[in-house]
Order: sequence, then C-alpha cells, then structure tokens
Amino acid sequence: MKQAKAQAYIRQLCCLGLGKGAVMPELLRALHAVIPSEDNLFIGVDEKPFPTSIIPEHVVPEALDVYMNAQAQIAMPGFYIQLGQWFSTHRVLPDFRILNEQFYRSDFYHLVLRPYKHYHILQGGIRLNGLPVGTLNLCRPQHQRPFSADDQQQFERLLSYVEHGMQTRSGTDGEYADSGQAGMVILKRCGTVVYLSDSARTLLLLATYGALPVGQVRFAHEIVLPPALRQICHNLDQIFQGREAPPPICSHTNPSGRFVFRAYWLQPPAANPGPDATGHYPAGDALIGVTIEHQEPLRLELHRNLQGWRLSAREQEVCLALAEGLSHIAIAARLHIGPQTVVTYVRRVYEKLGVHSREELLKKLLLLEPNVTRKI
Repeated sequence: MKQAKAQAYIRQLCCLGLGKGAVMPELLRALHAVIPSEDNLFIGVDEKPFPTSIIPEHVVPEALDVYMNAQAQIAMPGFYIQLGQWFSTHRVLPDFRILNEQFYRSDFYHLVLRPYKHYHILQGGIRLNGLPVGTLNLCRPQHQRPFSADDQQQFERLLSYVEHGMQTRSGTDGEYADSGQAGMVILKRCGTVVYLSDSARTLLLLATYGALPVGQVRFAHEIVLPPALRQICHNLDQIFQGREAPPPICSHTNPSGRFVFRAYWLQPPAANPGPDATGHYPAGDALIGVTIEHQEPLRLELHRNLQGWRLSAREQEVCLALAEGLSHIAIAARLHIGPQTVVTYVRRVYEKLGVHSREELLKKLLLLEPNVTRKI
C-alpha cells in the first residue's frame, strides 16, 4: 500500500464509527505502511497520566506482566508527571531521554522495553475533551535508525483522526465477519487447562477484558476462562450424561469484537466404565477441546478489503454503503450527493469489480485470497 493511500486508509478507518476496541488493532497494523516500525501499541491512561490498559500488537508475556503489574516499582521517579506535562503542550514525544537522560539505564527500559526490542519510540498523546486518555507508540529496535522529523510530522497529522475515532461511542450491535484469528484450549473435565495456544491466550483476554487492564492480570501465569467458555463445557458434560442442555457453542460480544466458542470431546469419558468402553477414558482423564474464533465488525472487514481494488475514495464510500444494504436514496443522503450521481458511482463500482448486484458485490469483498489469515 503506497504511503498516501495508507494515510487515506487510516483517516477513513478512524471515521468508520466503530469505537476504540475494534479500530485500534487494525490501526496498529496500518501504521506500518505510513511510518515503518517493528511494533506498535496503544496504552490507555488516566488523568495523571498513569497507565490503565494496553492494546499490544505483539505479546511478550513476561515483559507485559512487569509492565501491567509493577508500574510503581519500576517507574522512574516523577516520570508520569513529566510525561503529562510534556503532552499538555506537545502532541508527540520523539525520545524519552528528553524527559530523563538516564532513561536507557532504568529498570523500566531493561524490564519492559528491552524484551520487546523497543529502543526508538515515537509516542503520540491522545486527548479527549482536554484530558489525556492514552498514548500511541511506534517502536523500532536499536539497530534501526531513529524516527525522523518527517516521521514525527506525519504521525502528528494522524493523531487528530485517532482522537476522532476514539470519541465514537459505538455499541456492539451490527454484523460481524470472520477476522481470521483463532485459537485452541484443551481442558480436563474438571476445568483444568492442559494446553493453550498463544493466540488462544490473547483471545481469551480480549474476550474477557477488551483492552488488557493494568494491575489485574498476571498475563504470563494466569489463564482467564470467560464464563461463556465454562458454560459450554458444562453443557457438553450435561449432554454426555443424557440430560437436556443447549448445544456447546456460544458467542460473546464486546468492543474488541465477537468471540465464538465451540466445545468438543477430544477424549470422551466412559459413560459405563468397563471392558466395552473402548476409546473412552476415566472421567478424570477425559479431555475437552474448545475452539475460539474471533469476528470483527463487517464494516471493518469490508473497508480493509476495499483497498485491494482500484477505486477512488468516493467509490469506496459508495461501495461500502452498498455492501451495508443502503438504498440509493440513503447513500445520497449519507454522502450529500444527488441520487443520479449515486447511480453513476454504482455503475462504475460494478464495472471495476466485475459484479452485477449487491449480493455479488458483498461476496467479492468478503472473499479473501487463499491462505490469507491475519494473526494476532
């Protein structure tokens, strides 16, 4: 994606009205095409501004645990006060050494940032109604060049759009589409976890908390099992015992998306233990497998996939509205153009995408290339 188009994509992304939970993970990925970096993350803060939550692009559990649970012990004296003072008059902090020349000798750097290979950090302050709500952080390892003045200017121009996107108070209603993120949990019948994929750990935390909360979770050690997951395992066990129970599948929706849980027996317990119970296991050894699938708002999926087609910005807007099922009159009202102009744009969109109806359009926009899967 060329830089100008990547910038336009981010601006549009922040204007979809989806809210922080849905937009921020996509924004962290999209920023790489505008300002190259190795890793990006969003840190939610309170008015002090002390960290309250984190949305990471990548996860290093041990370093994340230190950051989330040992702030008071590792933070440099007065660091967050200095940070708040800086962002009260500046939009971007290009180097932590501006606040403290000894920053790279601190415990904070060695215990939190160094395991992530975060050395050069471009930090942007996010404020709503004059109060700090978070920082957006672009990170590079030590062997790469520092962020330039041009990087800083481009980043600063995008921050206003990020703030606009975070002001949206979007609910959890609406259509969802598969994001390509999935994981697997294997539990004993009693509920003890015996296997957890890395992606499943992250999805479980997102399903439970949305943004990861500071000071509440031992990320590297604790395994969070949402009530919805425990319930479907109970349903599976009840079905096996011959009792009436709902199917062992359920979904949970929060600002981070929709999470679908499905439970199956991997090693079913023997209903009547004995010599004929071939292929079954004692109750204590029975294993349940739970798959977790993440879904994201359909608008986000469509908006991302639109970037693969040679459509103008206005054609993309019309295309997105068509895929959402809006009538020509509703599209005209949304985009402040005439109905006949909408007809012209619709014809262009159909021609460029090689489709003849809304149904064909939606199917084409949701069709990912083979073997394309987005991972956490």
